[in-house]
Amino acid sequence: MTRKNFLFSIAFASICMLFSFSYKAANFSGTWNLDESASELGQFGARFAYKKIIIDQSNEAIKMILSRYGFDGNVYQITETYFVGKESRNKGVRDIEKVSILNWEGDQRFKIDSKTRGELSGQSYVFTVNEKWEISIDRKILTIYSISNSPYQEEVTSHKAVYRKG
Repeated sequence: MTRKNFLFSIAFASICMLFSFSYKAANFSGTWNLDESASELGQFGARFAYKKIIIDQSNEAIKMILSRYGFDGNVYQITETYFVGKESRNKGVRDIEKVSILNWEGDQRFKIDSKTRGELSGQSYVFTVNEKWEISIDRKILTIYSISNSPYQEEVTSHKAVYRKG
């Protein structure tokens, strides 16, 4: 084999390996339960954290069933579907629309940036939430870091909610 053929073969093999590599994000699918003792939920505690999250992840979308307690003590459940890199519209409590974009940040984490617009007592508002969802290497712990801003809060609030698979 000549030197020219050898270099060509190495270059060709390198290009083939480069194009055959595909990004494989972690699969967040499963049932996740809030671990309040490991979480940092702020002044309102677990009232604003999801008690349980069920995730069904495919190549096209991430679907979530989110359960939390309301102020009346009842458990409320909403379903949200996100398409990576595209604007997603989901209905929340009282059918208020939330517009979000989900993007991957490496193979163990994604972020969701959301805006909810509404009206309360004749006043329009915009509520923003920025979340980072991170799964542990062993796929047993899910941590959600959230930062929210509301016209009803004087300052931005942040939370860390930790969930265990099971």
